[in-house]
Amino acid sequence: MTKKAFKYDMQRGLGSCVQALKNMREDEKEAFRPLVLWGCSRDLAYNAQCEGCRSYYLYELINEFAEISPFLEVIEKRLFHGMHSTGWEFAQDCTLLAYFVSDGNKRAWKILLCCYQTLLKILSEKHRREQYGLLPERDNFEHMCVALVCSCFEDRERRIQIYQKIVRDLGILIEGNLLYDYDDFEWFQASSEESLGKRTIQKLLHSNDVDESTRNYVQFREERLSTRKSETKRKSRTEPETAREVYQRLKEGERVGQMCSLMLGRTFMKQDKKLEILKLASYYREEPDLEIRYNLLRLLANKTCAWAPDMSSLIADTQSEYSELSEYAFTALGYRKDTKVRDYALALLQRKEHTADAVSMLAANYEAADRERFVEAVKQIPITYADGYWHSAFHDVMELFAVPGTGKPKELLPYMYRNTLCSYCREHVVKEMGRRRLLTREMLEEMQYDSNSDIRDYADKKFHIFSMKSKKIVRNCQEF
Repeated sequence: MTKKAFKYDMQRGLGSCVQALKNMREDEKEAFRPLVLWGCSRDLAYNAQCEGCRSYYLYELINEFAEISPFLEVIEKRLFHGMHSTGWEFAQDCTLLAYFVSDGNKRAWKILLCCYQTLLKILSEKHRREQYGLLPERDNFEHMCVALVCSCFEDRERRIQIYQKIVRDLGILIEGNLLYDYDDFEWFQASSEESLGKRTIQKLLHSNDVDESTRNYVQFREERLSTRKSETKRKSRTEPETAREVYQRLKEGERVGQMCSLMLGRTFMKQDKKLEILKLASYYREEPDLEIRYNLLRLLANKTCAWAPDMSSLIADTQSEYSELSEYAFTALGYRKDTKVRDYALALLQRKEHTADAVSMLAANYEAADRERFVEAVKQIPITYADGYWHSAFHDVMELFAVPGTGKPKELLPYMYRNTLCSYCREHVVKEMGRRRLLTREMLEEMQYDSNSDIRDYADKKFHIFSMKSKKIVRNCQEF
């Protein structure tokens, strides 16, 4: 495996990298150490929110080297540097160290404890949030707390002790600083309940011998939970109930997101308010103000409501200089099955314009005759971290495989498997390949080291079935 191919596959989280290192001699592995160090020096996932961090994947790569100290040095430096940053870098490093702790690595444990105390001190001295209400130290501290309870130790009693320690610290922190409340650490609470069990957590929190700081934490939690229902009801009453109210509030300067969620159009449909959707579409068609037009389309450009907007208006808006309006117009067209949409998509491909959007539109209106140009168009879309248009296009290609019909471009499945940066999307590709019997023994072996744990589990089961069938064939041949 070349270094270039190794880096390409590592960015995607493919199991080929782990597999390649396993098959190398120690002296051969050294040439790839800088590449794994490079992977440890950045957030490797395309979208950690949906696919998770690549911590375990990096952990497996690192463990293929005899000396892991250089990797721990990079991770430690990044961990402390990333404490003040938003994003997923800190979470990746924190969880990665937790895996080494689970192996009994004392250095990794000391790094985590030191970082925990440092962050706790920073939070106790904070008195205001950053611009837009951001507080990255709080986010990162919660990731730290979750990793300490859920990922460091198999020993249940040890995890309980860590949970109790963190709860005491949180009780002191919330009591002493008005900047925080229970909501700021609710994910930690939920993760702990999942790891240790709700009944165990309730017993720990309501034991007669808990200290004052733990009682403070319990009080903050109960007060917040009791007020949440009334807040939810109050918030729901503020959302518009008709298309006219939506339009009037947009005219008054409000924006979608401030007055209502993007789900409002879907909510109208669930409430059997189809007429209100048609009214929104009418307001969109007639509205000259691009900002208001854009906000109206945001409510309609989804799978449930995209049938309503005027087709000519959508096609015209794809060419708008208002980029956000153009983007949502393309999104809406991607949900429409209509000859006009298909013709427009083919015209765009002919002109080599908006290729990813054209692929999405053609996927919704695919015909077997489109196979060759469709495959070519998909392969022309640039795949980068910065440009996510390929991501939407790949999703829409997979939607094509979900509907009945012949002439599907199944050759795109191995292509998307090898090239997508998103391991969550790759999982759907892998399962579709499995349904179509496109998975080879070699691919299944590789997939058992994929960055996506669900792919690993799926490949493991498939490989076992594959092996059993192979043995049965051999046995039958011998008997014959």
